[in-house]
Amino acid sequence: PRIMKKRLLSHSKRAAAGSAALQGGSFAPQGHFVLKTWVTICAYDPATLMKLYLYGYIYGIRSSRKLEHESLRNLEVIWLIKGLQPSYKTVADFRKNNIDALKAVNRDFILLCRELSLFGGKEVAVDGSFFSGDASKASIYTEERLNKQIESLERKIAAYQEAVSKQDAADDREGKESLSEDEHLVEKLKLLQEKQAEKQALQKQLKDSEEKQISTVDNDARLLRKRGQAVAGYNVQIAVDSKHKLIVAEEVANDGNDTKQLAPMLEKAQEVLHSEDLSGLADSGYYDGNQIKACEEQNITVYVAIPNKSKKIAEEGRFTREQFQYDAKQNCYICPQGNALTKVGKSKQKNDKELIRYTSKTSCCQDCPLQSKCLTDKAKFRQINRWVDEDVVERHKARMEQNPDAMKKRAAIVEHPFGTLKHRAGINHFLMRGLEKCQGEFSLMTLAYNFSRVLKILGRDFIQGYCVQRLGNTSEIAQYA
Repeated sequence: PRIMKKRLLSHSKRAAAGSAALQGGSFAPQGHFVLKTWVTICAYDPATLMKLYLYGYIYGIRSSRKLEHESLRNLEVIWLIKGLQPSYKTVADFRKNNIDALKAVNRDFILLCRELSLFGGKEVAVDGSFFSGDASKASIYTEERLNKQIESLERKIAAYQEAVSKQDAADDREGKESLSEDEHLVEKLKLLQEKQAEKQALQKQLKDSEEKQISTVDNDARLLRKRGQAVAGYNVQIAVDSKHKLIVAEEVANDGNDTKQLAPMLEKAQEVLHSEDLSGLADSGYYDGNQIKACEEQNITVYVAIPNKSKKIAEEGRFTREQFQYDAKQNCYICPQGNALTKVGKSKQKNDKELIRYTSKTSCCQDCPLQSKCLTDKAKFRQINRWVDEDVVERHKARMEQNPDAMKKRAAIVEHPFGTLKHRAGINHFLMRGLEKCQGEFSLMTLAYNFSRVLKILGRDFIQGYCVQRLGNTSEIAQYA
């Protein structure tokens, strides 16, 4: 009984703080919300439904039907929403029809955290995680998969048609009635042809869209792969401040690669924190020269783990690119044997980078005692491509060598929120469909996580009192909505 009383009291205090914050208008601007009503359903105060959703997402109760059930049986919820009993349809449509408002409420709470000096504002870490969408893997097609299925259907159709032709010929010889009139056989052939037409239509749609994948259930969901595992869903990105591990920026993308996410996420964090000397930490999945350059241009110092792209060459016993020293004065590379690789030809574009080619002399390589450790069996000379902004990468490499513990710090900062969301609240998938709606749902997840953290940091009484007195700064909220 004592344990149950303590737990109920703890939950009730959290609910009370959330009620004060939302009911007082602290971060639930009424004007952002839209409520659709029906003949048999009365309109509800948006703050009431926001309190219900905030409670649900904190405790991992996200289904509209389960939230309706909680409003009938859970004493905390009954007290929180003052005995009101919204139907699951009202609850579900509130979330579906107020995506922009949910983003605005989450942004306003982040601004509230900044007001309370809960952000250090000097250091943030960026990370991503795959969240399953409301779509199966089988509903997402790539060009390769469609081609294989169409080829398989063509073989089956041809086999059926050939079998029918042979049987018809045999029946004609024996004077029997043709089996082509068999309804079951005709129906099977018709179904195969319908499937073939469906796959061909998807193939054309995929080609016209210029996308690499197409989804038949959730149009924006994609098949994302990492470490040999595939997830049908979205790539969720967060930027976490190092002071209290609070999320300062979030994004939902359907690109399975993190290489284009670093600069946008850090720029969002910089905008919220108003920081002029921000440092960003990220793992090797975010390593991209153009992204590091974009961060430098925004006065953001980044520390990104450098992937070992020369591992395969080293395993073959050959010299890696790092063993060739660049001479800035002579604008050439010096090989381990001391010979020069000079600039040749014009620069070329590759992967959004302008590259300059440096090659050795064939005569030098043929007589070199280290030839077997440098060239492949077919190569006659060694070449190296250098990015025109290679100095950006070199400065970053020097920073990483001076801060060997940066990646340990990164893990300590940014792994916590995803671990909390996925394992404490059981939130590892989206209930809504479409990129925009999933972005709104993740705003709810972020709000629930940050609210729980702030409540533990400052305490219920302080949060409740501060939120009651605070007036919503709608002018500042509007620019983020």
